Amino acid sequence: MQLQGLKLPDFVGCTLYVSLQNDRVLRGSLMALDAQLNLLLDHVQEHTGDGNRRMLGLVSVPRRTILSIKLPESELDQLIKYKHNLLKNVV
Repeated sequence: MQLQGLKLPDFVGCTLYVSLQNDRVLRGSLMALDAQLNLLLDHVQEHTGDGNRRMLGLVSVPRRTILSIKLPESELDQLIKYKHNLLKNVV
């Protein structure tokens, strides 16, 4: 799917699935990111490779620990439509 000019700051407020180096996946809402692309996620649920889950709340995720970032296709579609409509209305 074409991301049509979306950048990571456009995903603030979206639910992300962040895969980490140590066989963990964090699911949470992107609240902010800094100049080094470290992420601040809220309402985080951690999933480990052995099937364990736990709620973590607000979590800072260092960029160097991130293997991949994914988001549900439905949220991506909504974000693309929103940005397209927003840019269409800019004169």
